[in-house]
Amino acid sequence: MANPKPLDLDALNLSTIAKGLISSINDIDDFNYLASNLEKVPVSLQSRMARKYIDRYTEKKAGSQFRANTWMRRTITRLKPRFGVLLSIAHNMPLPWHILSSIEKTKKHAGTLALECVEKALDVSEQNQHLPYEKIVRLTYEGVAAYAKQFGVNVPFYDMREDDLPQACFEIALLKMQCDKWWARQLKTLRKQYLELLEIATGQVGKDLYYDKKSKKPKRRGISPYSSKQAQREFSFAQASGRQFLEMMELQADNGDVIDLIEAVKSGMANPANRRNELMLRIRETEELADEMGYVAMFYTITCPARFHANASTWDGSTPKDAQNYLTTTWARARSKLNRRNLKYFGVRVVEPHADGCPHWHMMLFMPKNKLQEINAILRWYFIQEDKSELYDRYGPELTRAKVFNKFVDINTHGTHIKTVEACVKYRAHTEKTHLFKLYKQKRSAWGFAKKKANEVAIKRNKEEAEKAKAEKREPKKFKAKNHKAPSKFYRTFSPRFDAVKLDKSKGSAAAYIAKYISKNIDGYMLTDHVDADTGENLQEQANPVLAWASTWNIRQFQFQGSPSVTVWRELRRMPRGKPIKDEIIEPIRYAADNANWKDYVKLQGGMCIGRAANFKSMYEDTPMGNDYAEVVRRIKGVVTNIDYKAVLTRLFNNVHNVTDATSLKTRLIEWTRQLKGTAEKLAAKASTNVGAADLSWSSGNNCTPIAVGSSAELLLDMVGSSKNDLDDLIKDLNSGKRIATNGQIYQIRDGQLQVLDEAAQLKQQRHSEIEPAAKAFASKDGRWFVTDDDWQKARDFVALAYRYAEIDGREKLKSTRNEKGEFSYGAKKPGLIEIGDWDLATLVNEGSASAVSDNDWWALDLMA
Repeated sequence: MANPKPLDLDALNLSTIAKGLISSINDIDDFNYLASNLEKVPVSLQSRMARKYIDRYTEKKAGSQFRANTWMRRTITRLKPRFGVLLSIAHNMPLPWHILSSIEKTKKHAGTLALECVEKALDVSEQNQHLPYEKIVRLTYEGVAAYAKQFGVNVPFYDMREDDLPQACFEIALLKMQCDKWWARQLKTLRKQYLELLEIATGQVGKDLYYDKKSKKPKRRGISPYSSKQAQREFSFAQASGRQFLEMMELQADNGDVIDLIEAVKSGMANPANRRNELMLRIRETEELADEMGYVAMFYTITCPARFHANASTWDGSTPKDAQNYLTTTWARARSKLNRRNLKYFGVRVVEPHADGCPHWHMMLFMPKNKLQEINAILRWYFIQEDKSELYDRYGPELTRAKVFNKFVDINTHGTHIKTVEACVKYRAHTEKTHLFKLYKQKRSAWGFAKKKANEVAIKRNKEEAEKAKAEKREPKKFKAKNHKAPSKFYRTFSPRFDAVKLDKSKGSAAAYIAKYISKNIDGYMLTDHVDADTGENLQEQANPVLAWASTWNIRQFQFQGSPSVTVWRELRRMPRGKPIKDEIIEPIRYAADNANWKDYVKLQGGMCIGRAANFKSMYEDTPMGNDYAEVVRRIKGVVTNIDYKAVLTRLFNNVHNVTDATSLKTRLIEWTRQLKGTAEKLAAKASTNVGAADLSWSSGNNCTPIAVGSSAELLLDMVGSSKNDLDDLIKDLNSGKRIATNGQIYQIRDGQLQVLDEAAQLKQQRHSEIEPAAKAFASKDGRWFVTDDDWQKARDFVALAYRYAEIDGREKLKSTRNEKGEFSYGAKKPGLIEIGDWDLATLVNEGSASAVSDNDWWALDLMA
């Protein structure tokens, strides 16, 4: 056979990166094999598959090339049935791949899209200047929204654009679509969901553990269940970054109290342990309340049709978010039907993923015993309506056959009620369902026979006992028939989509039944002895993949049904513990919440299923134009009674606890300000005779002149202007480790020596210390908590510019902006001669409101005299 020639890569439909990776292979057969296979997949996936192939190919192990080729063959075989879906996903890519593949490039592109929206808005508004303002705003919104929608983002009010919305809604939407921060948030979500969809489509998300029939041992595919390894890495990085940010910040109250932000977060619902404890408390006491009401518990497992499952042959490229939307929409329709039928229920819903990422629901619902069958029938009907045929196709193909049967007809037309006809009917013979039905009939027949024999035995024993007791002149014993459990219908057609199980109290409580699902989806608490069937690993170790899945697709994991507002519960628990309030109306429910008594709290709210007619609701404070988008911002402030006449009548009709007096309780008594850790300490130091914020970052070195502590130190302090009355306080502060600023000098005691920073070194250190806060300010202005090299460079230039103005004016220290009345804040005009400070002048130069600095600098500014 002639020597093979390498394929011409330029003649193949390959990406540039894929060509470069293929060119790194020296073996011609492997070169051609990789090139020919990569051409079959979409261009956006070629580089990903090529990298994974090269990683396997270059392993320093025997047979690595063979294993790489085997992996490629199996991957192509697995992906071949869904090439159409892959092409559709690649075709709908929201952004070019070189942008979407990088977090930084995606974030940077947000500014570009915001500017394009501004230009689009200007173009549309200029073309319609002859129209009224209201019409211009609407047309501008429609033009900008159509442009933004092509990137797949959630445009504000887009689904309601045909409704009669107020003009302010369109103005708010336009402000958002012209903001780079809004685009950055939208693209961040869009990017992580699209990349995760690619991972799902290429088979990187799915059941890892499988049983090998040849070796008869469990093996792993090397993939990740629930969420991809990339999503888990990004989620872990985001968690670590968020924690680092929290550790850098502090909260300062308006009364001066300061706490670390990380400690405040740990005490709230963001702490997984607190969230799990609250969920379990609510579930346990909800069950106790259901027992008091005589309700029974049903456990439902509900999943989606096959088109939402990535591991199914009929998958159409739907995302887990699409599957969740299907479940919520279907549940909303079923819930409306239950409400129309006036059927009462309450409980909790837990959402968790299948191994392929498709969500499914576990619901624990409590309901009246006599309404159980009706509620089950309604839920089952709604959740199996879509693609119902696939449920029947599980039991084999549908066939037709001729059948003679009697048919009821119209007596006026045919003169008779019944007519014998022959027609084709559909049936499914010799299928799995047929076999299961026959098996069920056999078990049912055996159960009936056993039950009959048990009754006969019981009758015979009772007869013998009666005769024996009569002879012995005593009361006869009664023997019961042995109980035989009836077989269940394990061949139910709807089982893959909808499964309903009535909980047996003798086997455990409802709270215990659902505890595993709660813990698995939060932190894996107390699941060290449980193994995940999809991974073969400990369930405690699977909490992070599930959390990464929920974070990526923005899926709410837990939701209570028919329960009063938990927000009111949490607000009441913010009050000081164990301290009653004078309000006799709110005090009982505050006491119940303070003592973690959810059952009494529910009763005081009006009971389960009370809805918006509850006795107490959240009290909000509305701030018009409260953010950058001119929206009305609502902030919760406390709890208020609900005395709306409809709510009062509903509670009266239901014969529950009814509050009719208007009263309120403010729970947020302290205003907190978030700031960098240490800011409060620096501000406190600056307000006293101690050194200011700029000096606290100074560290001693060779510029300090050490002087022994003692009489000479006291003499030195006395010479620099400290009075005798203040001398004791100054020495006390120095001995405690504080630094003292007086007469233009800084003093501190280190290692038993008094150190004095001379004036030149002090100016140099102060100038250096002002760079860091300026860099952090630039980073904060750009919406970042971390400082980049560009921020440091901008800060150095900014500080240098401010000190340059001081040098031109013959000064060594910076001056502040002042007028005749003293301090002046830039931007607020005041009468009198105004002297522009160095910091404000440098700010004006950066903003373009003043020219660059020079020795004979002239700047035209309205604020100048």
